[in-house]
Amino acid sequence: MKVIATMRHRPLTLRLLSTLAPALAGLSVLALLAAAHTRAQPQAKAKPDTKTDTKAAPAVAPTPAPAATPTAPAPLDPAEVAREVARKAEVLAHFEAGQITVGDLEEQVNAQSVFMRKRYAEPGALQALLDKSVRFELLAAEAVRRGYDKNDAVVFSVKQNAVQAMIKQELDEKLTPESIPAADLKKYYDGHLDEFVQPELRRASQVRVASELGAKALLAEAKAADLRAFRELSRTRSMDEATKLRGGDLGYFDLKGKVSDENMVIDAALAKAAFALSNVGDTSEPIKVGDAYSIVKLTGQRAAHEETLKDADERIRMRLWRERRQAGIDGMVATLKAQLKPEVHPELVDAIVFDTVAPLPPPEGLPAGFPQGKPLPAPKTDKR
Repeated sequence: MKVIATMRHRPLTLRLLSTLAPALAGLSVLALLAAAHTRAQPQAKAKPDTKTDTKAAPAVAPTPAPAATPTAPAPLDPAEVAREVARKAEVLAHFEAGQITVGDLEEQVNAQSVFMRKRYAEPGALQALLDKSVRFELLAAEAVRRGYDKNDAVVFSVKQNAVQAMIKQELDEKLTPESIPAADLKKYYDGHLDEFVQPELRRASQVRVASELGAKALLAEAKAADLRAFRELSRTRSMDEATKLRGGDLGYFDLKGKVSDENMVIDAALAKAAFALSNVGDTSEPIKVGDAYSIVKLTGQRAAHEETLKDADERIRMRLWRERRQAGIDGMVATLKAQLKPEVHPELVDAIVFDTVAPLPPPEGLPAGFPQGKPLPAPKTDKR
């Protein structure tokens, strides 16, 4: 493409990004040229064996091959570098607030996935992208002209994007889920077997009464009741205050009585009675629990489950990656606090007042419709 305008200042978005990662400038060009100029070392061809000796030759210790001497990449050709820089500097569009170059559009395309890049091979796709970029830059320049770049929400958004860009380059590009060592995955798996190996679990509800005679008197009604009716029976007739308010529900537990996801154990007699039942809805005979008697109805079943390390690989990998990523961010913040020593007064947060009225109009000098702008402080009055 021909250059249609001289170089002008960058568009708004590119100016903002340039403040975030100036070290990235030109890396793609240098990497491309370095790859193009790297010469592979020629390999010596083996001479064909022209004779076949039928007699066994005496064993001779092989002579160790000389260590390969690393070869430095060929220096970049200044003329080729200049041509590449000039190619990317060709101006595709220019306007009052800036310009869009071949390099700008190329960066937009190459920032996308390989799959998404393929669509730009279609006729008119790059022209459409250029038109879209020009449209955006014109709107962005107009927003700046009208003062919207000073809006609190816009300023915060720029900061937020800057933080995300920094974390991506400083952490996410160095620490990935795939970089978690296999030994760390196994260590986590072995230390958290209860997450991956679950015994068979049962869920049951109970009605507890004071005597065996009272339990036998309720047995026929308890066996005939469906799950809802049994819960109501427990609420009205059970003497166990800990479970009657929730319809006698004991939750899920294993054969030893350990309740799933809770640090509690139910009576072993209740667990044994529940595991003796075959199907959801089955009801036990009265069983002695301490000084009282209970009738147990089976309300749920969960089969035993075992997840191997191979099955859990991706889940563990993602968990460790999230933990280490968060630790990296926390470490970065701790370092910044130690260096910058911010002064914080948490005891003053109670002074914050929540607005109960509509937002005030924008301060003088800002455009109408200016969203979320902070109002100017009220003028001081002379009270003398």
